[in-house]
Amino acid sequence: MAARVGKKVLTPEAFGKFLRWLSEDDGLAVREYQTIRTKLVRYFVCKGCLHPDELFDETVDILVGKIEECAECPNPLAYCYGVAKNVWRQYNRQLKPVTLSGDIPSRQNQEGEMREQESRCLERCLDQLSPRDRDLISQYHQSKGREKIEARKLQADDLGGINALRVRACRIRKNLHVCVVKCVRQSVN
Repeated sequence: MAARVGKKVLTPEAFGKFLRWLSEDDGLAVREYQTIRTKLVRYFVCKGCLHPDELFDETVDILVGKIEECAECPNPLAYCYGVAKNVWRQYNRQLKPVTLSGDIPSRQNQEGEMREQESRCLERCLDQLSPRDRDLISQYHQSKGREKIEARKLQADDLGGINALRVRACRIRKNLHVCVVKCVRQSVN
């Protein structure tokens, strides 16, 4: 049975070739594939992709076509990430609409509605955070210039250092991003 991938069909033979590229040991190859699939789907989700599984399938399709080029690749996961990054870029290029002079007002209305929906979803996701995380991320992004530097120094002192603050803010932003993407996706469907 062949799986449908993008415009091409990934045959069992081609998929087997991909698995052998990951490892000669069948069990290890399957585990590697599952790990790569999980990580790349998560990568696409974190990028805000609405179809992460399809982009993963497209990535595998490209990888199958390039196996001869990368036969001696010491780190298949890193190579897969590189291909996934290019697939993501191509996906973004395809999403950008072509501007037509008569279509500008309606597109501006759609973009405005989308921003409003994202704002509502952000508010909803912020409300789901713990009060401490909500305060931290709000204060982290509140000020500008010298005021921002001083405010972040105070926050860092409370958390045990600037790196702890940055890591915490990054994790909160990541969770917010995933939450907002899910919320927007649900409202579109």
